[in-house]
Amino acid sequence: MKISEISYENNQKEISRLLELHSEAANMSIPPYEREVISLAAYENDTYIGGVTGDMVWNILNVHLLAVDPSYRGNGLGGALLNEIETLARQRGCKVSELTTMSWQAPHFYQKQGYEIFGEMKDCPNEGDTKFYLKKNL
Repeated sequence: MKISEISYENNQKEISRLLELHSEAANMSIPPYEREVISLAAYENDTYIGGVTGDMVWNILNVHLLAVDPSYRGNGLGGALLNEIETLARQRGCKVSELTTMSWQAPHFYQKQGYEIFGEMKDCPNEGDTKFYLKKNL
């Protein structure tokens, strides 16, 4: 046996294939592992001012990244980006959204957007920091 580094895309395809085989062997009615990516950007004229990315698997939206240019913060752009990705995910059948954020990032912002904390990892990545796990029903 040997373990090698391969491209993310090829590895994801092979892992998905193995998971499908496992689900079929277990005779479970789990839907296929199909991943759809969403990537949205906001522009002021031709200037990039913020964006959000995520993916959808098994009717779950996983928000990966959300950021707004510092000069545009506090004006609702972050909420608008989050709302737009949630709306697209809901239209495509998603029932829940999940994400992670750090204590020094935006846990309160996400709570204002209707997310609730369902888990946390203390002292991550450093002592005194916390990684939060949040979810929201769509």
